Amino acid sequence: MTSGELVQKTSEDQKLRIVCYINQFFGQLGGEEKADVGFLVKEGPVGPALLLHSLLKEEAEVVATVICGDNYIAENLQESVEEGLKIITDLKPSLFFSGPAFNAGRYGIACGAIASAVQERLGIPAVTGLFPENPGAEMYRKKVYVVKTGINAGQMRQALTKMADIGRKLLKNEPIGSADKEGYLPRGFLKNEVAEKPAAVRGIDMLLDKIAGRPFRTELKIPEFEEIPPAPPVKDIKTATIALVSDGGVVPKENPDKIKVSQNTIWAPYKLADIFANPFLVAHSGYHPTEVRENLNRLLPMDVLKEMEAEGVFGSLFPIFYSCSGNTTTVQSCKAMGTGIAQKLLDEGVSAVILTST
Repeated sequence: MTSGELVQKTSEDQKLRIVCYINQFFGQLGGEEKADVGFLVKEGPVGPALLLHSLLKEEAEVVATVICGDNYIAENLQESVEEGLKIITDLKPSLFFSGPAFNAGRYGIACGAIASAVQERLGIPAVTGLFPENPGAEMYRKKVYVVKTGINAGQMRQALTKMADIGRKLLKNEPIGSADKEGYLPRGFLKNEVAEKPAAVRGIDMLLDKIAGRPFRTELKIPEFEEIPPAPPVKDIKTATIALVSDGGVVPKENPDKIKVSQNTIWAPYKLADIFANPFLVAHSGYHPTEVRENLNRLLPMDVLKEMEAEGVFGSLFPIFYSCSGNTTTVQSCKAMGTGIAQKLLDEGVSAVILTST
C-alpha cells in the first residue's frame, strides 16, 4: 500500500493521526539480512507501534507504520531522510514517533535524524527513545524529545509508556516538565519555575549535605568531558611491531572464549595464521557478516599488511590479533576491554595498533 492510498482511505478519520517509524527488525521483516531494505509503509500499527496505539487510543490512533532497513539509512543518511520525509508528509500525521532504538547505533541515529527532521521541517511534534550512550542520543537530544531508555528491548513497555506520555502532552499542547521528571534526556534549556525555598537556602542545604556526606543533587550540572591525550608517534616505523585489534567479533568456529554477540565484556587473543587457515565464526549481531565471511581480509587486512611488511614499510606484523565484540556494549565495559588489551600489547612489546571495526 502506498502512503497516498493510505491518506485517502483515512482522510475522514475523527481521531488525531499518529505515524510511527521502526527498522526492519521491529517491522518484522527480518534481521541483518534485511538491513538494506528501503522504505515501505504498512497500514496501522506494527511491532512496537501496537503498544503506542493502545496507550494513546483515547486521543489518537496509529494510522501507519513506516519501516526501513538500518543499512539503507545509515549508508545514505541525508538522502534517506529526504525520502522518508516525503512519505511521512503524505501520511499527514498529527504526531510522529520513531523507535525506541535503545542502544542500537545505526537505528538510533536513524530515529533521531528522522524525528528531528519531521519536527523541524514539517512542524509536526515528534518523540523518540534511546539509551543515553547511543550515538544518536547526543546528536539529537537538543533537537527533539529523546526518552531515556534501557539498554535493550527488555525495557520496551517502560520506554513506550514514557514516549506516549510526552506525545500526549504534545498533542494537547500541555507543558512538559523537566527531564528528570518526565524521563527524557536533557535538551539544554533552562526554564523559570517557582521554588519552595529561595536559591540561597537551597545552596546552603546542598553544601551542608555535601559536608555531611549525605546525597544531594545539583541544580546546574556542569558537563564533564573526558580528555584523552593522543598517543605519542611511533619513534621508528621501520622497526615497529604492528598488531591488529578488532571489535568485529571474529573468533574460531567453536568460540572457545564465549565472546557474546551483544553486550559483550570479553576479549581474547588468537593467532592470525590459524584464524585465516581454519573455519571461523563472527560473534557479533550488529552487522551483516557476509562480506567478512567471503574474505576475512576485509576486517583483518593481513594481505595488505604482509605486503607492506615485505616491502619494509614497517618492522613486523604481530602474529596474534585481539578480538572482541562491541555491539551494544556500554562505555564502561569498552574501557575495561580496551585497558586489558592495551596492557597485554605493551607487555608483548608491540609498537602500534591498527584497530578495525565494522
